[in-house]
Amino acid sequence: MIERLKIDLVESGRFGRNPLCTVERYDQLDPKKGVTRPTGTAADKAVRDYAVARMKEAGLSVRIDRLGNIFARRAGVKTNTGTVMCGSHLDSVIDGGQFDGALGVFGAIEAIRRLNDEGYQNARPIEVVVFTGEEGSAFGMTLLGSSALVGKIGVDEALSLENEQGKALEESLKEIDYLGDSIEDLRGVDYFIELHVEQGPILYDEGIPVGIVENISGISWINAIIRGQANHAGTTPMPMRRDALVAASEIVRFVNSRASEMAARPGASTVGTVGKFNVFPNGTNIIPGRVEMGIDIRDVVQHDMDLVRNEVIKAIRSIPQKYNIEVEVSTPISHSPTPLSRKVVASIKDAAGELGIPARIMNSGAGHDAQNMAAKVNTGMIFVPGVNGVSHSPMEWTEWDDIERSVRVLTQTLKNLSQQG
Repeated sequence: MIERLKIDLVESGRFGRNPLCTVERYDQLDPKKGVTRPTGTAADKAVRDYAVARMKEAGLSVRIDRLGNIFARRAGVKTNTGTVMCGSHLDSVIDGGQFDGALGVFGAIEAIRRLNDEGYQNARPIEVVVFTGEEGSAFGMTLLGSSALVGKIGVDEALSLENEQGKALEESLKEIDYLGDSIEDLRGVDYFIELHVEQGPILYDEGIPVGIVENISGISWINAIIRGQANHAGTTPMPMRRDALVAASEIVRFVNSRASEMAARPGASTVGTVGKFNVFPNGTNIIPGRVEMGIDIRDVVQHDMDLVRNEVIKAIRSIPQKYNIEVEVSTPISHSPTPLSRKVVASIKDAAGELGIPARIMNSGAGHDAQNMAAKVNTGMIFVPGVNGVSHSPMEWTEWDDIERSVRVLTQTLKNLSQQG
């Protein structure tokens, strides 16, 4: 049965890969041939069309909401119980891998196909969902479709968001025929499960095929602009310089050292990254006059995340006098840490135990649609190891045997939850 899912993941991995190629094995990966599938693009439409076709083949009834979120339903024998929902996203980062998001969508479709093969009668309805714009690679907001679904952002506000070309989400969805008309909410949903690649090295390093997520890290972003004065590198004396890069380098060191101090505590999960760093005018013989920085702070403990974020902001605001420069600071993104449902965590653990598949409880350092869903419904996540822990990269890969084990656990969990009273 893994062959059906393998075909889906290999075929969907072609959409947005430039130059176009088919990848079935790790040794076929090319660091220059990643998957680029932002929301609203031709590649996004192609992979959506492919997924919808597989949903309909599996006998699911499909509907699309105004944000382009796709829902595919397998009716239950009881009509007075809430739905069990499972799925993920199909958009990608720029130059990413073929499993991030797609595994959760096509793994859920495969789970439904296995229920069909068995003639299994689920009491609760089961729905596969595809969320729009999880990665934020097109419209500047991560977790877009699920944020609208849970009411974090209004539908009209979301549809008015623009990409770098100035095109609104509403127009983009209309162009690819995924501007639906249904208005969805979660009042009829009791459970949500997201199958996803781990995007980290823990499972792979430990040789464990399945992770059961109990917490999703919070994310806080800090953007900083440091303004000095561009000047001649040969004629400007050292004491008279207003070097924005020298000032910025102090912040880079501070982020790394402070996060490392926090992470050294037993059981801690703090991470800090300066992931964006643009230097202007970026000439070897010119003193840097401006630096733009993007800083990412994550933790499963709200207090610790807030502590590091506030200390970093304080450090940035303390450097103008020392270096005779100016700074601007903003905090564009803040997602709180999210504990997942103990009931769903227990159900996934039971499913793995029933199947004899090794699993471990763990945290997620990456953000997922599941963290939005957890605010409204009982939510869990199943992680699958990635080779060397690589993700958001053309070199992202998950072995087919591990995918098979994860889908078996997902299928059994859907069975267990679908029979809950």
